[in-house]
This record gives sequence, C-alpha cells and structure tokens, in this order.
Amino acid sequence: MNSLQPSVSFRLLRVILAATGAGLLLAVVPIFFPASVINYLHQQLGLGEFPDAAIAFYLARSTSLLYAVHGALMFFVSFNLVRYWPLVRLFGYLHIVLGLTMFGIDFSAPMPLYWILGEGLPVAATGVLILWLWSRSNSAVCQSSVDF
Repeated sequence: MNSLQPSVSFRLLRVILAATGAGLLLAVVPIFFPASVINYLHQQLGLGEFPDAAIAFYLARSTSLLYAVHGALMFFVSFNLVRYWPLVRLFGYLHIVLGLTMFGIDFSAPMPLYWILGEGLPVAATGVLILWLWSRSNSAVCQSSVDF
C-alpha cells in the first residue's frame, strides 16, 4: 500500500466520526418540539409525566442543542482528520469521560435499566473505539501535529 494512502483504521475513524456526528445532529429536531410532544414522548419512554416547568423545557431543549453542536463539530472534523488530528484524540477521551459520567448520572437518577445501559456505556465505548482507531491509523498520513 502506498504510504500516502489512508489506512483502513484512518478511513474507519473518519466514518465513525461522521456517523456519530450525523446522529448527534439529529438532536436539533427536538429543540422545536411543542411541550405536548415532549410530554408524550416522555410518557412513551416510561418516564411518567414531563414536569410542566419552564426550567424543565429549557433543560430539555438546551441539552438537545448541545448534542447537535457537538455533532456538528464531529461531523466537520471528520472531513479533515489530519488538520484536526489532536482534536480527534480529545474526542476519544471526552467520550469516555462523558459516557462514564452519564452512566453514573443515569444510575443515580434513577433512570430505567434500558436507559442506563443504552446511553453512557455506548458513548464511552465510542470513545474507546475512537482512541483505538486513532492509535492504529497510518502515521505517514497523520504525521502533521500528532504531538498533542
């Protein structure tokens, strides 16, 4: 293989970042949900009645916005991994910390078991995958600014 051709790990890393970013960008949709839809979905998830308080709607919508912004950043970075190489590694570490912290928050809330297992652990696993692919990627392709 040509040393200038991206490795399989590098290409897979690009796909993982783009797919994760695109998935997180979907969080922009609930920002615009009316209160009745938020309440309905909350009940369908088995979480009971959604609190009818301004702070609850503010937190739900602003959390969705933060997810979407994070997704936009990951999606953007996926198109130029070499330029943002140190940031890719940071994404990996942040996802591990975020996922484990979310797991703890979900457990202490207490959220339903499907939520506890389906939120934080996959986020942390994504971080591990990002770091693993980052470390395996073709150093010849990614040599610029790996000294983060």
